[in-house]
Amino acid sequence: MNELLNEQTTFLDVDEKDKDGILKFISHKAKLLDITDDEDALYHDFLEREKEFSTGLQDGFAIPHARTDNVKKVTVMFLRNKDGIDWQTLDDEPVKYIFALLVPKQSAGDVHLKMISSLATALLEDEFKDTIISSNDKAELTRYILKMMEEEN
Repeated sequence: MNELLNEQTTFLDVDEKDKDGILKFISHKAKLLDITDDEDALYHDFLEREKEFSTGLQDGFAIPHARTDNVKKVTVMFLRNKDGIDWQTLDDEPVKYIFALLVPKQSAGDVHLKMISSLATALLEDEFKDTIISSNDKAELTRYILKMMEEEN
């Protein structure tokens, strides 16, 4: 599972002002990391998904995701934004912690659902949320997230 998330796909000091900026940031990094060939198309895939139903959760977390032909390999990105941003959430609170799921359309449908499920389940645990919020060691945080995702699967 560690090919899904690594230190290159973990960003701890993102300084975007809104959801649009976050989705553009994710799409741009996906292009730089060769996860997509078309960052603009990927950005629009995220927007289309958000129109269906907001990916904002609660306690400052969101899980935007795209299952699209514009993604070349299954990837998880974690972003911690410096400030909370407006995002439609279950508790109407701003979002600061983002898990972006990028899945090729041709991937087995259950890969996408398992990723969302394992993250959503982990986010029910206070220890997981506290670690995500407080850790400043990118390598340690990446290992911790992967461990929790594997345990939840």
